[in-house]
Amino acid sequence: MIYLKSNNLNSIKHGFFSRLGGVSTKIYRSLNCGYSSNDNKKNITENRLRILTTFNIKIDNFVVPDQCHSNKIELFRNGENSYKCDGIINTIPNIALGILTADCCPILVGHKNKKLTGVIHAGWKGVHQGIIENFLKKVTQLEFQKEDLLFALGPCIGKHSYEVTSSFKKEFLKKYLEAGKFFHPKKDKNYFNFNLRGCIISILKHNGVLDIWASRADTYKSHKKYFSYRYSVHKGYNDYGRMLSLILK
Repeated sequence: MIYLKSNNLNSIKHGFFSRLGGVSTKIYRSLNCGYSSNDNKKNITENRLRILTTFNIKIDNFVVPDQCHSNKIELFRNGENSYKCDGIINTIPNIALGILTADCCPILVGHKNKKLTGVIHAGWKGVHQGIIENFLKKVTQLEFQKEDLLFALGPCIGKHSYEVTSSFKKEFLKKYLEAGKFFHPKKDKNYFNFNLRGCIISILKHNGVLDIWASRADTYKSHKKYFSYRYSVHKGYNDYGRMLSLILK
């Protein structure tokens, strides 16, 4: 298995896993971790177990939310393993949080003094609806300082691969007018390339987050290494796999 680690989370167990090193076949080859795909569930379970074994994590201490492209953030509570949201914050030791992606940006969050961990599934819908701000608001309500947070952004679709319409841009800028610089015009004036990763980093900085690491990997261009929803659509596949990123408190 191949996974990335960020420089700012080097004292915390974590990893952004690629699609390599699992048992799934065909379009799911090979480390597909998404139960919402149509892959064989036994293969998905085995793939997740392989990742957990890498970090010596027990399955009972592992939580992945039921993601729905929302802006909802939940706080992990002992005894609860079902969360319908796109971000979780945890303050309890020996709990691993996971997030699934296939072009959207997986975000792992740590704390300088290891007081909390978090995960965020940051696609354009969640970002547009304020998932980053909601996460930071929740952290503040828990009486933690934003300046002590460590944000790591994993592989996602790159700005040269993410083509959007002018209506998409118009709608996005209604919420984030300052995000105009992350839309790059194409020859066809009705289309733009959108820098999702750059937009997320800008929102974090605007909200007082100082320590940010970001992968440069483009899931679309590197589809042999990473699952990419958009690449799968362009190839006419009827489904796609999901990659897992996790962090352990």
